Amino acid sequence: MRLKKQPLLKAIWPQFFFHKHNVHLNSFYTISNYRRIWFVCIGILGASSLVPLVLATMIHYQLIQQSVDSELMLRAERLTSNAKRSVAFFIDERLDALTFTVNEMGYQNLSDNRKLKDISNNLKFGFGGITDLSVIDADGRQIAYAGPFDLEGKNYKNQPWFTQSLKTINFVSNVFTGYRDAPHIIIAVRSRTPDGSYFILRATLDIERLMQMLLSYKSSIHTDIFLINHQGVLQTPSTNFGNIFSNTPLIIPGFSTRTMVKKTTEDWDGTKTIIMGYSYISTEMADTPFILIVRKQKEGVMRAWLDLGRTFNWIIGISGVIIVIIITLLSSFMVNLLYTADEIKARTVLQMEQNCQLASIGQLAAGVAHEINNPLALISETAGYVKDLYIFGAEPKDEAEIIEHIDSILEAVERCGTITSQLLGFVRQFDIKIKKINLAQMLDNVLSFHTKEAEYRNIHVTTSLPDLPLFIETDSGKLQQILVNLVNNAFQAVETDGCLDIFVSMIKSETIEIVIKDTGCGISTENLEKIHEPFFSTKKEKMGTGLGLSITYSLVKKLQGNISVESTLGVGTIFTITLPVKIQRGNLA
Repeated sequence: MRLKKQPLLKAIWPQFFFHKHNVHLNSFYTISNYRRIWFVCIGILGASSLVPLVLATMIHYQLIQQSVDSELMLRAERLTSNAKRSVAFFIDERLDALTFTVNEMGYQNLSDNRKLKDISNNLKFGFGGITDLSVIDADGRQIAYAGPFDLEGKNYKNQPWFTQSLKTINFVSNVFTGYRDAPHIIIAVRSRTPDGSYFILRATLDIERLMQMLLSYKSSIHTDIFLINHQGVLQTPSTNFGNIFSNTPLIIPGFSTRTMVKKTTEDWDGTKTIIMGYSYISTEMADTPFILIVRKQKEGVMRAWLDLGRTFNWIIGISGVIIVIIITLLSSFMVNLLYTADEIKARTVLQMEQNCQLASIGQLAAGVAHEINNPLALISETAGYVKDLYIFGAEPKDEAEIIEHIDSILEAVERCGTITSQLLGFVRQFDIKIKKINLAQMLDNVLSFHTKEAEYRNIHVTTSLPDLPLFIETDSGKLQQILVNLVNNAFQAVETDGCLDIFVSMIKSETIEIVIKDTGCGISTENLEKIHEPFFSTKKEKMGTGLGLSITYSLVKKLQGNISVESTLGVGTIFTITLPVKIQRGNLA
């Protein structure tokens, strides 16, 4: 029987999902759970296909993330370092100018308002970023002033910046408003008057110039660059944290002489990844209170990469879905082929079992013919005699004699009916029907078909059973077929004047043992291991099919029993069957 070509839709549709239960076929399927095989196939193929894809995607994603982080941190470090150098140079250059002015002009020229104004104009023209100049004595009094504000005569003795400027030669202040009421930075150079007392040459730096310088380094809207002091107060405006003098939620980084970069999630909601570079600003002439901060929002800066990554993820996801669909269809197709082949095999084996059953009936035909022929002969003779009594006899009829002959006819008819019923019991289709069986009675029924053959060939048949009736709960049809096959084989193997012995015993409370022993031709050692294989036969010259013992072995297994064989060539064969007294219905094949 060949597999037929099927339409594509039917070939990929999981037909095994709609498998109908058939008590005759199910026990012959090689595989009992095709759904599980289908799911396992999809799982294994899916895992072998998708796991490498997912792993490759994850590794690729990690490598991209590491590459992006490395590039961002390198860029942030470079940007922070460049901005730091610009700010430091801006302050250092003007401190150098003040130092040069103090050393060249002296206290007398600097304390003259007219000359101080000329010096201020020259510094503004030469360097820029300087708002005004002033000379302050050691008591905080402003001796001279050149600038746009009305600050003549101001006293700075109580100003924190003045106290600190007296302690060092060069000084740079925080951004503060002071008397101007506008944000500014003070740089100051301390020097001595001719009488040996201190004086301060102070310059006010334009904060706008510093802000424009920092903005020139802002590469995108996702980059924030600003100055804070050591207390975390903004010294220049910040895109994220507000205007000057606003407190930032930043944790002040530890001091370092070099530019540092780190990755953090410190943000408004704590979910955005931030690349932050920072550097403490100091010059060759003075330390400053400023910390330069550069913050790059990774998601914003790398938006193009992230969009590409999302597109890539969509491609991977759609590819995964397509792979799963293809694997599902391919698994359905392959399992359908396996299921169809198994179904054809099951139907073939069922047909073989039925044919074997019919072959067994054929082997019983001779015995049945002898069994029925004797009653029929008796019926014919007795009926003829009764007829003669009525046709040829003139004397009155003896009713007792007539009734006796009629009873003989009825007994012969009943005997024929019994034999016919027994034969029909073998011919009927095997249904899985679990019921209690009298084992002794079943053996008698099987042996009754061989009674005449045993008499004719002088075969001595004995049975040994327990004294008490032995009932077992099993499939009667299958057990009957097992006994018929083994008894038929024994009669075929035994020559004239041979013996057939059947022993039945209870070896455990739940197990019985049936031993069928014959004195036949026996089986050679090399053939003993092959007798349960389909189509193997040692009786080819007698037209054996080789299916009897194979099907017998299968039937015993279905009844949850075991079968073993011992044989010696030229001596005989012993088949031993063990069966449960009560079959487990849930496990019945």
